[in-house]
Amino acid sequence: MCASAEGSSRSETFSAPPMSDSPPPPQRLTVVLLGQTGNGKSATGNALLGRNAFVAKRSFSSVTERCDAHVSDGSIHHDNGDFELCVIDTPGTCDSGALLEDNLVHISKYLRGEEGGETGGDEKKQHHVHAFILVLSAASRFTQEEAIALERLVGRIGEKALR
Repeated sequence: MCASAEGSSRSETFSAPPMSDSPPPPQRLTVVLLGQTGNGKSATGNALLGRNAFVAKRSFSSVTERCDAHVSDGSIHHDNGDFELCVIDTPGTCDSGALLEDNLVHISKYLRGEEGGETGGDEKKQHHVHAFILVLSAASRFTQEEAIALERLVGRIGEKALR
């Protein structure tokens, strides 16, 4: 109750704006798959999404030639809220069919939104990356070639991207 200037009392009611019946849109969690050609980046992306979104097959040459992004079909429920998963598949960082530097330039431009968009189309949008997943082959060791490729990629996208 608030007193008016004349001394009488009156009740004021404040109400919140009406709530929508629909839940808020899920937050997006974006992960980037990195690794050598043939290590299974596309297959890993398919496993994360639960469907065959990326072309994955055994081959001596690179199957993925450009960055490609796909988003989960539905929301993933978590204690901290719902989110959708965006997986970005990249060309091999140690490809024999393309120069290492060419692939690293493409990956860094894609992540900065200078090439392709949220789903790999013409729309250009910088990706807010939450995690980089290094896909390694169980059949071989982490090589010096892979370490150099990762070092160069970090140099291109900046260390802030890894925090």
